[in-house]
Amino acid sequence: MLTNQYIVTKKLYMKWADADRRKGLSLKINILWAVVLVILIIATAIYMKLKSHVSGDVSMLLVLEGALLVFSVYKLFFSGKSSAAAMYDKFAAQLGHDWTRTMYFKNDALYVSEGQFEVNYPYKEIVSVRNIGNEILIETDKKLFIRAYKDSFIEGDYSRFKRFIESKVVNKCFLN
Repeated sequence: MLTNQYIVTKKLYMKWADADRRKGLSLKINILWAVVLVILIIATAIYMKLKSHVSGDVSMLLVLEGALLVFSVYKLFFSGKSSAAAMYDKFAAQLGHDWTRTMYFKNDALYVSEGQFEVNYPYKEIVSVRNIGNEILIETDKKLFIRAYKDSFIEGDYSRFKRFIESKVVNKCFLN
């Protein structure tokens, strides 16, 4: 059996959340909010340039545009961080701050243990295993990402893990 163990801190959890915002659907939504923000900035600049030529009261339109501009900035730069911090706080309420995550790579499945909670993932549900620097990213068929670290094995080591996981996951392993 191989065992990988590390401490989940708020800083580490926020780093994960930031990385997750830069891929998949989250990335597409962030791009959409960035486009909305650019359009609103351009519209505001045009309005300010032409306001002396516009007749009638357009102040309500400007207020709505300003509100959407503020909301776009919030969605693009702050909402991901605030929701990740809230999620960390929910986990911390159950597990305590800076909790230990232990992963057991057994013959039948990967077991992830945090506090009194344990979940297992049969190897047939793992669709890819990649490493980025020191991080090992394990993806399940439900688009769940489980992180392990090369330098966090307390039983076994990375080279043994690499041989083991390549024999268990027949889908995609991108390890070096």
